[in-house]
Amino acid sequence: MRTIETERLILRDWRETDLDDMFICLSNPNVSLPQGSSPCKTLEECKQVLDYVILKKNNYAIVLKESGAVIGGIGLNEDAKGNARARNLGYYLAEQYWNRGIMTEALTAVIASAHEIADMLSATHNHNVKSEHLLLKFGFEQVDVIKNIKRKSDLEVHDEGYYILKLR
Repeated sequence: MRTIETERLILRDWRETDLDDMFICLSNPNVSLPQGSSPCKTLEECKQVLDYVILKKNNYAIVLKESGAVIGGIGLNEDAKGNARARNLGYYLAEQYWNRGIMTEALTAVIASAHEIADMLSATHNHNVKSEHLLLKFGFEQVDVIKNIKRKSDLEVHDEGYYILKLR
């Protein structure tokens, strides 16, 4: 994966040295619960997430240029249904950086660089109003509601809005 730079951010591959910064984000229930996952309780739990995003290679660490700190993540992972020209979008941001336009900046850059993708798909936890607002702002359309989801990392059964952005 290539590195993408914006005015305030560097989007780059994850590194083993990012574990502490990732843990700060993913141990915060205000960050993890709205995305439908339980908070990481230990560095070892978080290391499993880090190992996954390193292995998948389609995930960016969001690095704040001014400090060099990893403040979130954004990923374009393979479509669960096997469509080679579609990607599933996921993202999160450390709470102290919310409402500063950072995720808008990161998502703008990722969408602009997604040349080989025809469709970008995303799901939002039913209580994640901020994420839904962000997707709609970028032109994603809600196409479904997936009912009664409970993944291994989820604390409870929930619904998720399912969105699509047609790029090509």
